[in-house]
This record gives sequence, structure tokens and C-alpha cells, in this order.
Amino acid sequence: MRRNPLKRLVVLGFALASIMIAGSQTSSDAQTDPGGKAVSYSNSNEIPESARPNDATISLYEARRRNFIRRRASQNRMYKVDPKGNAVPFEERLTTSSNRIERELSQGFILSYLYYADGFLKYNGTSPNGRFRKDINDETVFFTHSTGKSIVSFIMAHAICEGFVTSIDEIIDWPMMRDTLYQGQVLRDLLDMNAGDQHTVNRRANRVMGAERHHRDMGVDTIAALLKGTERRGSQVFYNNVLSDIIANYIAFRAGPNYDALMRLVFQDKIRIEHPVFYEKHARTLTDGKRSPFYGLPETQASYSFFMTRLDFLRFAVALMKDYQEQTCVGNYLREAQASAKSWYKFAPNEDNSQLWLHRYARKYGAQFYFDFQGMTNRNILATEGFNGQNIMIDMDNGRIVVTNSAATGWDQRTFILDVIKNGQLPD
Repeated sequence: MRRNPLKRLVVLGFALASIMIAGSQTSSDAQTDPGGKAVSYSNSNEIPESARPNDATISLYEARRRNFIRRRASQNRMYKVDPKGNAVPFEERLTTSSNRIERELSQGFILSYLYYADGFLKYNGTSPNGRFRKDINDETVFFTHSTGKSIVSFIMAHAICEGFVTSIDEIIDWPMMRDTLYQGQVLRDLLDMNAGDQHTVNRRANRVMGAERHHRDMGVDTIAALLKGTERRGSQVFYNNVLSDIIANYIAFRAGPNYDALMRLVFQDKIRIEHPVFYEKHARTLTDGKRSPFYGLPETQASYSFFMTRLDFLRFAVALMKDYQEQTCVGNYLREAQASAKSWYKFAPNEDNSQLWLHRYARKYGAQFYFDFQGMTNRNILATEGFNGQNIMIDMDNGRIVVTNSAATGWDQRTFILDVIKNGQLPD
């Protein structure tokens, strides 16, 4: 069949236009139906990682998250640490600009971008006012998601340094967990997520064996009952959400009546939060139809699911970096975690779409942190990663920090985080 030359030219024109567009915005970060109506992907509070939501959809899910926080507060399922009034404002030297970040904040999925270096806040950006139904500002509360795991580890470091926990190698002796696989394990193995518990949760690691509901919708005493009789299987690293909540509750158990004071020490005196910080508490539930001996105790309700403002994310990162640099007791915990970190089984920098996840570039994982990043070997780099881009990356040697809060996964972590930390320059 004879080809139509005009048709071939039109097709070629479309192809060239696509290439030009791709040069300014990759296919991964393009919105689906920009300017269209809001889409509800599910009843969840979070946009699926595969979605590329438009602004109306982002507004919808931001409202859902605010409603979720209010609902948990009304259910008495929110732990709160109030600020002490000692927050120190960041000194700004906003001499650094980036058209690429401005475009992402205006059209993409990053809602807040903070770049801190040499003791100064050098870039401080949010999505422009009017873009969403409710503006993003310094009082907007973000879910930490799995960055909250790293916050729990930071709290654990303080629990050790305050003497509530003997060391990172403490042998767990916990009456509530006495008949489970965690009893008798070394705390380090739980922190490094090689506790041999991959057979006790579902594939997404948010439901415990035998349970149909989310693990946070039951008390940890009920979870302990479900785990009764379990034994450790293997020692490979297995990243999971339930274990981080178990660690959070072990802190509550070991701190005992001093738990609230410990939390104030971390958030008020060390991080110096400006706004209240919350975490979602586990529900109080019956165990085998009755109240367990541990029903309602703090060691049954703690979690890593924190809610914080953007600048308090940065305050956490700065506090952590200073501890590491000054080799305090907490800093030595972080250094030990780095030195003994395990090989990270999801390291895959060259796979398709790897740029969408920070953890794909980490070779090691230890004490709920990522270490040893591709292209930065022999540098002291530490990172956290939360669902849909609630991320922190810290260069301990050069004093650089990037903090992102994001609505969706579809943006390039290499460009906006890894390369910035590596080179000390924002993208053009």
C-alpha cells in the first residue's frame, strides 16, 4: 500500500514535538487531565504511586488528609507534643534560584521544597497561592509516612542516651511480646529490619497474620496475641511497617512513666518544633474478646505515623545532622547505625522509573535510615523516604539538607534531591 507523504510529515511533526516536550518535562511528571475534575482513586487518604493527579485531585486528597487528622483527634487516637516556644527561625540567604523547581512547584507534584546549606536556608519554596483549594504554607501539616520510621529511630537514640534502653544491642525482654518471635532478639535486628518476620505480615506489611484490618486499627497487645507462637525465620532485611510500630511501642515500654518527658525532650528541647507534632495512635481493641493485661497502655498505641509542618521536618533534619557532626551520644548512635548498616535489597538505580524513588539509589539500610548512595561512595550521606515523596537527605560532611513534601510520586528524585546533595547546586 502506498504511504501518504503528507501524513508521514504530520506524524514526524508530532514525534518531534513530543521529543521537545519531553526535554522540559518527563512523561513521569506529567499530570493526567490537567485542569480536569477531581478523581477519587479509592477511599484512601493517599494518591496511588502510579497516579499522576491533576490539581483538583491533589486538592481533594489534601482535604482528605486534613479530615483524617481531625477524625483521629476526635477519636482520641492522636498523640500530641506541643511546641515549647523555643523554636529558632531559620536564617535565610535566598540567593539560590531554580526555574526547574519553580516549574515543579507551579505545575508538578512537589508541594514544598527546602534547601539548607552552610547554616542557612537557601531555598524556601511552596506551591503558589491559589493553585489548590487550600494554600500550602508554613502551618500545613504533612504526613511523614515512612520518614516517621527514621523519627522513631531518632527517639530510640535518645531513649538509649537517657538510659531507658541500655544500648542498640539490648536483648528484648518484653512481657507483652514474650510469646512472639521478637522476645529475646537483639534490638539492632529490629531497627535494621532483619528480624526474620516476613512470614507474619501481608505483602504490603500493613496487616498482621490472621487480621483483616490495618495493623493500626488494633492495639499492639492484640497484635502480640496474633503473633503468639511465632518464631524468627532467617535474617535477611525485610522492610515492613508493622515492625516500625513495634519499635515505637518498645520505646514506650522501656521509658514507662517517663515516656511523655522523653517525647518532650526530643521534640521540644532537641528539635525545637514551632508547631504541634502528632502521631496516629493505635486503636484500643479487645483481645480474644476481652481486655488484655496491657489494654490501653502507651506501649500498645505508639506509631511512626507522624504529622508535622514543613519547617519542623527541616528542624528534625538539622538536629539530627548536628548530633552526627558533633559526635554526641545520639550522633554516635547514628554513626554506629551507618557503620553496621545492612545491604539494601531494593538498590536498583538502573531500572526503569528508578528515578521516582530515593531508596533505589541506596546500597545500605540501617536503624531505619538509608546510607551509601550511588555516586557518593565514601561520603557520609543519610536519607529518609516517605510515601509519595516526604523525603529528607542530609550531607553530614558539607552541611547540606534537602526536604521535600509531595502530593504524588511522579517526579525525578535524582534531579531534585540526589544531584543537589551531591553537587551543592539546585537544578537550573
